[in-house]
Amino acid sequence: MHKYIAKLEEKLQHNVKYTQFSFELIKPQHLEFQAGQYVSLKVSNKGERRSYSICSTPDNQHQFDLILDLSPGGLGSQFLQQLEFGEEVEVLAPMGQFLVPEDLPADHLVFVATGSGIAPFKAMIEDQLRNKQDQRQITLHWGMRHPEDLFWLDEWEKLDETFINFHFHPVLSQAPPAWTLCRGRVIDCLSIHARPANAAYFLCGNQTMIADVSRLLIGQGVGKELILTEKFY
Repeated sequence: MHKYIAKLEEKLQHNVKYTQFSFELIKPQHLEFQAGQYVSLKVSNKGERRSYSICSTPDNQHQFDLILDLSPGGLGSQFLQQLEFGEEVEVLAPMGQFLVPEDLPADHLVFVATGSGIAPFKAMIEDQLRNKQDQRQITLHWGMRHPEDLFWLDEWEKLDETFINFHFHPVLSQAPPAWTLCRGRVIDCLSIHARPANAAYFLCGNQTMIADVSRLLIGQGVGKELILTEKFY
């Protein structure tokens, strides 16, 4: 872990809730990290910090991207909302051990996210498919409330078309009548789909989801060593 200075390079508002922030590294100019790790961002003059998963892949070492749900209006959200292009920030990075282990004894990787918990999974899934050319089956279940909350749909659909071993399942808890995919909580979708044999599960999102899905999987005979979670969420 090291201290970095970076500047805001781009701000992309996906919808009314979620905004993506791209930072260019200034000093040092290279950040070596692994997909799934996060940064600790200084968000006040008092030295207060907030942690955010990196959603960009580690092959680009000159910049990093973050995705935030700004609607709660917390300290970190306020800081980033007010940040102007070219302004500098202080980050500690890389942090965390929420990774896809190289020696993971699983034939299928299942990622389960709610809300902005999708952030590390974008980096992890793209890194496994594009950079590491992982041939295992990779499935993503992503729970949101409304269809307008979803983002990165073009990216997920492109991965689904490009890699026959990738499968994307969005789940809406407040789905409109026209919605033809999974509806309800993400755990409802997991309950409907047959559990793949010899699978490892990665969970990231709200604590209720993580606790409920963990209980479901353990009850279905999945070993605790095959259920990995991001702690700071």
